[in-house]
Amino acid sequence: MMQQLNKRTLIFLSIAVVLLLVIVCDQLSFNPLNSSSGNLNEELALKKSLFVKYNSVISKRELYEKQLLELKDTYSSLDTKFIKSKTEDLAQAQLQDFVKGVARKSGLIISRSSAQNVEILNDEPPLLLVYARVEIKEIDKIKKLQKFLYNIEYNNQKLIFVDDLKIKSTGFTTTKGVSAIIKLFAIAKLEAKKSDKTAGLQAGDSNIKS
Repeated sequence: MMQQLNKRTLIFLSIAVVLLLVIVCDQLSFNPLNSSSGNLNEELALKKSLFVKYNSVISKRELYEKQLLELKDTYSSLDTKFIKSKTEDLAQAQLQDFVKGVARKSGLIISRSSAQNVEILNDEPPLLLVYARVEIKEIDKIKKLQKFLYNIEYNNQKLIFVDDLKIKSTGFTTTKGVSAIIKLFAIAKLEAKKSDKTAGLQAGDSNIKS
């Protein structure tokens, strides 16, 4: 009886092991294959879409190069109209001096001017927005103020814009005693110091020698 029981137990155990191996082999052979084939199809579809995009960009290469040249030319023409200075304070002072000069040419006198906050536009090249607030009192003719504003915004030397304008008058029929408070801003470019350039050249020379 013990021998028969052992044989039966051995047979059942063998069958159980064979079934277990079949199940394991089935899981390992089919499911990973299906998932890997699905991933492969997704990867091929992604590469195909990227290939189409790259071809589209390459086909427009000449157009992009033309636009880049136009942008460079535009920047070069604008660069000549930036306020060039070594520091932010000097740029603000140059803006105020320039506005005072335009006012004198228009027959007006700036009674008060002050610098405002500076905004950083770009790090390299270093571009800033510099602001100035000017006050003009005792304007005897509105045409002078109109001329001043026109000369400011349509000046060919510097890019200066009127940000805010407030006009006050003591009466409805007279222009005597009219005053204006104007907030302006311009684009300034900070120039690199000569010492920085010299240090950069020396560092480049030392790297070449090494």
